[in-house]
Amino acid sequence: MAPTSIYSDKHRISTLPDRIRLDRRYDAERLKRDVHDITSSLTQQFYVYYSPVLLVSDVTEPAEHDWTTEPMLKGCLYLQEVLAGIKAEIKSVRLMRLEAGAELKEHTDPMLDAIHQDIVRLTLPVFSDEHVLFLLNGTEVPMKPGELWYMKLSERHSVHNNSVHERINVSIDVVWNDWLDDCLRVGISSKP
Repeated sequence: MAPTSIYSDKHRISTLPDRIRLDRRYDAERLKRDVHDITSSLTQQFYVYYSPVLLVSDVTEPAEHDWTTEPMLKGCLYLQEVLAGIKAEIKSVRLMRLEAGAELKEHTDPMLDAIHQDIVRLTLPVFSDEHVLFLLNGTEVPMKPGELWYMKLSERHSVHNNSVHERINVSIDVVWNDWLDDCLRVGISSKP
């Protein structure tokens, strides 16, 4: 039996561009402080190349969730506020760390295709600069800290951190619902 979804796809978007900057902006400096607090508290400070860090998983109602009970988010009031504002079930929130000078070779993530899957990945850059190059289908995605993005990661993508600083994004995997559908539609209509 196929997995069921609480979302009715009666009016679901049938096609999406490979990238959409959502109509949501967050305070990059406040995000940086919270993410710095998280990374400086990790027991394993050093990593080679790439390191995803799970912050939270399986939050059915983000607005009602007691974020203070999440050990990885302790004291990170702004990040808690950002996540509480996501009006979709959150399956996972992770920090995606890429060390200075490292690259993620071109690859695809077949399970991250919003049209064919119920789980959608949103990306919120936190520590990044003009020397970080994210390529999707061979063209740059001009993500800036504090912007929320959808990208069709089931298509070819790579990341080149040519910076002297670590690159960190917050990766938020959510279940497709009407709120997300609306965010994507607005993002498409206000394409940069």
